[in-house]
Amino acid sequence: MILDDVDAIADRAELEEILAAVIERATPRSEIVARADAAAAGQIDTTLWNRLIGEVGVLGLAVPEELGGAGASWAEVAVLMEQIGRSTAAVPALGAVLAVDAITASGDTSARAELLPALITGETLATVWIGPGLTVSAAGAVSGQAPLVVEGGHADLVIAKAETGNGTEWFAIDTDGADVHRHETLDLVRDLATITFTDAAARPIAVVEPDDLALRLRDMALVAVAAEQLGVAEQALADAVEYAGVREQFRRVIGSFQAVKHLLADVATETDLARSMVEHAVWAAVASPKDLPEAAAMAMLAASRAAVLASSENVQVHGGIGFSWEHPAHLLFRKARSNDCLLGPSAGLTDRILSSHGVRQ
Repeated sequence: MILDDVDAIADRAELEEILAAVIERATPRSEIVARADAAAAGQIDTTLWNRLIGEVGVLGLAVPEELGGAGASWAEVAVLMEQIGRSTAAVPALGAVLAVDAITASGDTSARAELLPALITGETLATVWIGPGLTVSAAGAVSGQAPLVVEGGHADLVIAKAETGNGTEWFAIDTDGADVHRHETLDLVRDLATITFTDAAARPIAVVEPDDLALRLRDMALVAVAAEQLGVAEQALADAVEYAGVREQFRRVIGSFQAVKHLLADVATETDLARSMVEHAVWAAVASPKDLPEAAAMAMLAASRAAVLASSENVQVHGGIGFSWEHPAHLLFRKARSNDCLLGPSAGLTDRILSSHGVRQ
């Protein structure tokens, strides 16, 4: 469980149990391969998504109560993302939570009042884009191309920066009428799309420091994906340990073989390290923003390393069945590998960590 501070440990444990139960009821593990196939064809798991929003209120977790949210924090959002990783759920959680965070952190009172209610209830699905390439006309319409937008194939709005005659400003851009090209991805349940806007309607969002919001969203995206990777690592480890305890070779369970024991011990060590790094990043996001850039980078590196190792070894421990399309092991492997490069190359994260300690590359 993320961020086990004394005051909120019981609440977060309860949230973790609730999320796991909701996910299992809506999408039992016996059905996740079929759901992943549907997601690869462009379908959201609407049954699960509606329950997460309606029964748990996941999109309002980190929104203050006065703005219509639950008044919790990003620690609770990290619990959500961890469960999404464990279940490989086909829901657009990553883009949606970042979009809500963008509006909440913008400081624009009118944008909050106008946009947040529909985002929190799921009536409007939004995502974010923090790259270059968008421009705004004198009439306020947005044109340009946003490549590889997370959840871009499903989003009604894209929260993004665009160049104006007076510099860079933030906008909530309507995707209605935009050219949306969905990409075939390694992670079957992760939607990525290139969106081309041509004079798209856009609502300005007043942000005092546009670049600061972009940096915040970059770091919060790292925290969210790192939490998801932690969930992948933990589920893959649990699956491998369970199978090693029942699969027999030479009249012995394979978990009794020293080679398998050492393999799983290595995975457990990497996963424990990843949890420590993710918890540190969540602490920084909640309580120490100045430490967030370095902590987020460290969490992403550690969690991705653990997820890639755990999901790979899970396939190996399962042997022939682990390589089959019908077994869910490949979904964890796909997500781990895809997330590892989703937000850019790991070398950039390493450079950021080193530079924060005065080491030049």
